[in-house]
Amino acid sequence: MKILDRRGRLFGKINIVDLFVILVVIALIGAVIYKKASKAVNTDGAGSGAPDEYCYVTLYCNQMVPEVSKTISIGDHLVANGKYTDAEIVAVNEEPAAYVGYDSTGKAVLSQHPLWKDVTVVVREKISPNSVILKVGEQEVRVGYQFIFKTQRVESGAKVRRVEFEDELSADTINKLQNGKVPEEYLLPTSVPRPTEQPAEQVTEAAVEQ
Repeated sequence: MKILDRRGRLFGKINIVDLFVILVVIALIGAVIYKKASKAVNTDGAGSGAPDEYCYVTLYCNQMVPEVSKTISIGDHLVANGKYTDAEIVAVNEEPAAYVGYDSTGKAVLSQHPLWKDVTVVVREKISPNSVILKVGEQEVRVGYQFIFKTQRVESGAKVRRVEFEDELSADTINKLQNGKVPEEYLLPTSVPRPTEQPAEQVTEAAVEQ
């Protein structure tokens, strides 16, 4: 029996072109199924169906003008893509901004700016702890990662300093956050003595490298 007959049919039953089309369709279906399965694994991590937990993200915004820092309010939600997100501000702390200057000998000294503010903001949102990529306010969050801090009335660049889930926090820390207070261990040192070699107005300003 011939494999192909005069009409180009395989074993006299199916056209070889039709067979090729069927195989292509099967391959495409298999690729779609594999992609969806792979995406589910990468999204959910090691386990699926785990309940969402509050993820607390500490953001550091340095050298903000007072008008901006005063506009940040507890309870505000972060904004992304023109809409509110579920990420909510739970605690805010404002300190005089640290900056580096130079004394009369050329030595770098750390001081505090008389006007600008360093603002630490803690936001939280319920997300899956098993996700490979953690997102709060529809932005990826990793320690040291840049973050666009944006509410209805404020927008500023920030840096992620801490990413923690609620079960990782002590009862005292949770209590402080629930009362709108940023725990001291979340803050950068701010009690820096001013140089005594020269008047403060002679210190040259320089931005603190983040």
